[in-house]
Amino acid sequence: MKKILAAVTVALVALLVALPMQAQESNIAGKWETTRETPQGTMTSTFTFVVDGNKLTGTVGSRMGDTEISEGSVDGNKISFKVVMSRGDRTIEMVYTGTVEGDTITGTMETPRGERPWTAKRVSY
Repeated sequence: MKKILAAVTVALVALLVALPMQAQESNIAGKWETTRETPQGTMTSTFTFVVDGNKLTGTVGSRMGDTEISEGSVDGNKISFKVVMSRGDRTIEMVYTGTVEGDTITGTMETPRGERPWTAKRVSY
């Protein structure tokens, strides 16, 4: 009987520890909007994040169309992913890292021209 009670206790503790982490990870899923200054002017993009465990996928939509997010991961409230955009014969790779706090993501974006800060806000309807 003591072994069964101990096993049930361990299972409950594991569940209680896992629930807040799962809630945080699934809280990242959805639409997020970011605005940044570029040499061509202000650019607004919409990230649509999909979370499956610690895997982050989705798309980024801009005035140039939708692009798939690749190599994405979630670790608690930390995210990282890559976006590869092609225009003509040019390919631009951007690597994003960020921290999710409530309805805001802040982080850095590595581009061929250097590192830039980025912030996204959750889109609510």
